[in-house]
Amino acid sequence: MRLNDLFDLENGSAALLKLALYPLVLIVICQALFALLCRLSIAGMLVAFASLLLISPLAYFIREARGHGRERGGGRRGTERTPVLPTNEEME
Repeated sequence: MRLNDLFDLENGSAALLKLALYPLVLIVICQALFALLCRLSIAGMLVAFASLLLISPLAYFIREARGHGRERGGGRRGTERTPVLPTNEEME
C-alpha cells in the first residue's frame, strides 16, 4: 500500500480499512496466543516449542522434494548477452 492511496477519493476508504484492520487482526491473534500459552505448563510450552522446531525443517524438506523450491539449473534468464557484430562478408 502506498501513501498516495490514503488520499485517493476512490481507493482511500479501502486503504484506511486495511490500515485499521490488519493491526487489529494481529493484536487479536497475539492475544489468543498469549491466552493459550498462559494455560500451558512449562512442559507443555517445551513440547510446543520442540514441535515447532521439528515441523519447520520437515516442511522445508517436503517442499524441496516436491520441486517447489528454488529453480534448479535452467538457463541464464535475464543475463545480458554480448552483441555479435556482422562479419565482413555480410557487409558487402
